[in-house]
Amino acid sequence: MKRRITFIFLLISCMPVFAQTESREKLYSNILKDTVYYNVVVPEGRDINEPLPALYALKYGMIDGPYIASQLRYFKGARYPVLNMIVVTVLADMDRIGFVYETGLLTETGKKFLACLKNEIIADVERKYHVADFRAYVGHSYAASYANYLFQHEPGIFNGYILLAPEKVNAPFVFDARTIHRKTFYYAAVGEFDLERRHVYAKNICNQLKSVDSSRLFTQYDSIPRGDHSNILTMAIQPAVEFISQCYDPNADVDPGKNAWDAFANIGERITKTYGVNVEKNYVWYSRFAQLAISRKDSASLIKLLDHFSSDKLKGYDTRTFGDYCARLGLMKRAEHYYLSTIQKVSAIREKEGWEFFVLSDCYRGLAMEVEKNDHEKAWEYLQKALQVADATSKYGSTPLDTYFEVGRFLIDNGYRVKEGVGYLLKYLQLRSNTLDEIHWGYGKIHTNLGKGYYLLKDYANTRLYLQKALAIDQDNKEAKELLKKLN
Repeated sequence: MKRRITFIFLLISCMPVFAQTESREKLYSNILKDTVYYNVVVPEGRDINEPLPALYALKYGMIDGPYIASQLRYFKGARYPVLNMIVVTVLADMDRIGFVYETGLLTETGKKFLACLKNEIIADVERKYHVADFRAYVGHSYAASYANYLFQHEPGIFNGYILLAPEKVNAPFVFDARTIHRKTFYYAAVGEFDLERRHVYAKNICNQLKSVDSSRLFTQYDSIPRGDHSNILTMAIQPAVEFISQCYDPNADVDPGKNAWDAFANIGERITKTYGVNVEKNYVWYSRFAQLAISRKDSASLIKLLDHFSSDKLKGYDTRTFGDYCARLGLMKRAEHYYLSTIQKVSAIREKEGWEFFVLSDCYRGLAMEVEKNDHEKAWEYLQKALQVADATSKYGSTPLDTYFEVGRFLIDNGYRVKEGVGYLLKYLQLRSNTLDEIHWGYGKIHTNLGKGYYLLKDYANTRLYLQKALAIDQDNKEAKELLKKLN
């Protein structure tokens, strides 16, 4: 539990804080005989060599491009398995869009605007920005109903549809499944407190689409708790993006008959076919398949995976984790390489944040307790460096204090510098008095290890004292019970 919670802390502390900016674009439309404006937000830090899907929207209702982009940034920073997307917001009023509720069709101006969107705006975006061939559309209210027109009459423009509180259209919804030639995602959401006619309209269309026998069409209707017509974008953007990203998920359809590397390659091929992108080189993806390789003791797959995901853009916590993975499969030379390269990378950072102290401490402890565990003198050299990091104070007041427990236990377990090991456990015991129990070693573990240390030092009074304290916390503590018997 302790290590898992600590890692969550690291993930949160490492989330990027981006100041994404909206680029304002314009083009003269030969179709409309007028200038058309659109805005683009590109994910900060994107690899320009890798194409990204584009999420298009019309600037209508509650749609706000920078807000959508900021939500996508948050989802990526929080390690959600969702697509990284360019957000394109086209400025057009209802007259220019030209969609008619009564007929479900377009005015003559609307037909020209659609031709402009299809042949000029999208082409301009794809000329200026490196985009993938997967395009999605998000619309609210009127612009969501417009999405149904696109879906029925121009199904090749977009492969993902997000309809937020679509207004009821009086014309029948008619759809031909034969027009879907690749995986397409259709998501409609209406707020719990929105008008009943919008619920009925969206729900009926989704039910109709779900009856279509197609492995290429994915449909979902949601009634959003506490949602209304105004807050639907805020409330529904996460489930909407997760729905259209459902094939971009490391946990989806992993073939149990394949080794970890081949399973990853299979999913990578599926993602490229569906979204036109490559799998991102981040924790969400390498963790899933590395853990699979470790569980199967498949060192060959682990090596291929780590080689594939290695890049200069990896953070210190990534390469530290690579070292941990290798150590778990006994690949000590590789583990040593990753630990040392991480130390070099993090040590070079002048102004360190809290998480970097934890990474340094972890790497020194990994070198000592895994790579050099049989050479006590070398291990001790690394442990001293880990202790130096623990003694340092970051500007955020974050200290990897579990280092004192880990070092103390290691020394006692190996019968090496036992007295110093007991001293570190006592220091840890003192520090633990003002910390949260949920994220640190429990007092039962501390007292048991102190009992073991005092036993090796032949201080039987303190041995008995701490073992009894351990048993007072957990009367089934077998280790404490067995050692206490040796005193009798």
